[in-house]
Amino acid sequence: MTTPAVPQPHHEALHQLTDQALTDATASWEQLVAAQQVLVRALSTAQRRRIRSRTVPPAVRAALRDFTTATARFDRDAGVLAERWAAVDLPRCYRLGAEEAMRRAVLAPRQVRPVFVWHDSHQRVLKTVTAAFYPTLVRRFAEVVRRAQAFARAVAAAARAPELTVAAELAARHSLGTVTYANDAAHPATSWARAAFTAQSVTAANAGALTATTADLHARWVQVTDGPECGWTSHPELDRAHDTLRSAEEAAAYPIAHPGCLRMFIPRPDLNTAAIEEGQPI
Repeated sequence: MTTPAVPQPHHEALHQLTDQALTDATASWEQLVAAQQVLVRALSTAQRRRIRSRTVPPAVRAALRDFTTATARFDRDAGVLAERWAAVDLPRCYRLGAEEAMRRAVLAPRQVRPVFVWHDSHQRVLKTVTAAFYPTLVRRFAEVVRRAQAFARAVAAAARAPELTVAAELAARHSLGTVTYANDAAHPATSWARAAFTAQSVTAANAGALTATTADLHARWVQVTDGPECGWTSHPELDRAHDTLRSAEEAAAYPIAHPGCLRMFIPRPDLNTAAIEEGQPI
């Protein structure tokens, strides 16, 4: 059985959930960045006028108030988004994956195709998935808030200081429009959000598919569909994933190879008694 690596209806539903989360995440984020830019311009104007005072100039104070409001709005909206994503969207992603796996499974003779039910196995796996993903979002959003607060303090100090501070350099040191990865590379916030929500949604869907594989269909093997050039553990790996057979245990270790991965698992209970090697081509 060969299955083309093309987006399936459940992928379209996952994309919709991801796109909505991305829209919600970037809306107040962009407002925060815009408020930072207004504050930078206010500080630059005050310094060009060579205002020397121990108090913050009125225009800078007003911009600081607006920036503080934007920071609070981002903090509130991001918290609501993270809660909704964990409580509503990730369970939907999980169920989509489980239902798609049940629909596409290649059944053994006389095997009855099951329907999705939130039994203990699914609830336990979903809890593990959300427990791993929810803190990741919360930490990232909290980091943005901390950086914004540090920037506000730095602007207030610069506005009172007798020496000149280049406002643009201050903003660059407290960049709110980028996210710094573990390798110190800075990426646009929108790129991070898309990668994060996509990876989480597909991973959750594949967790649902694999739980359906073992708990509902009692299958040992899955057929992998993926991009034709995608490696098994990472995109450039020469061990290609598409149209190979993997054990459910091995698939659980590599639900995706990279953000944006199209990987799906088709349960193969019809192969339970077959002699198969890990990674065997279809």
